[in-house]
Amino acid sequence: MTAAALKKEVQKLSVTERILFVQYILDTLREDAGEFELSEEWKEELDRRSASYLDGTAKTYSWQEVKASILSK
Repeated sequence: MTAAALKKEVQKLSVTERILFVQYILDTLREDAGEFELSEEWKEELDRRSASYLDGTAKTYSWQEVKASILSK
C-alpha cells in the first residue's frame, strides 16, 4: 500500500481509532529503535492522558481555538 492510499484509509477512521493507530505506530518505532525506552513515569502519564481523552474528561481545544491563540501572540 502506498503512503497516499494509507492516508486515505486513515482518514476513514474515527478519532479514537486514529489515536490508537498513532500509538501503534509509535510502539513500532520504539521497537525498531531498540535502545529507546520510555520511563515508567512517561508510560503512566501517556496512559493517563489517553484515558482522560477517551472518557471525555480531558480539556481539548478546536483547531480554531489553537490557531487564534497562536496568532494572538
